[in-house]
Amino acid sequence: MTRAASALWAHLGWRGLALAGPGACWVVVGLGLLLTDRPAVRQGAGPLIDLMCIEAWGGVWIGCGVLGLVAGVLRPGRDVWGFAAIVGPPAWWALSFGAAALVGRYAPGWATVPVYLAIVLLLVIIAALTGGRRRICTCERGGHGER
Repeated sequence: MTRAASALWAHLGWRGLALAGPGACWVVVGLGLLLTDRPAVRQGAGPLIDLMCIEAWGGVWIGCGVLGLVAGVLRPGRDVWGFAAIVGPPAWWALSFGAAALVGRYAPGWATVPVYLAIVLLLVIIAALTGGRRRICTCERGGHGER
């Protein structure tokens, strides 16, 4: 592993990576909602789009992604808000696709729900397994790994 990658891993640890990784992905998803037209996504996200436009939801994905990135990169402290931000968009999307399938607005939506729920479940598991620990990077304690 390169020195930079090693230092980044020592700083982030599993919990920080679980926040920063999806956070970066959510920024890309949000940009995709802003820059591309995907009719199936518009249909599945229809119940949410009824509340506000797809571009605004793209902004929500980006905003939540940035919050996740910030929470993941920040050194020791409470980062539950970062997990809340990261879990929000896929949870809302799962509800929207499920609702669209139930009312017949987008019948294939039921098949997308498990994908979003799996992401939520994995993030909740990581948050629970690593919860109660303060992340301390090696620059603060001089060692490797997490406490």
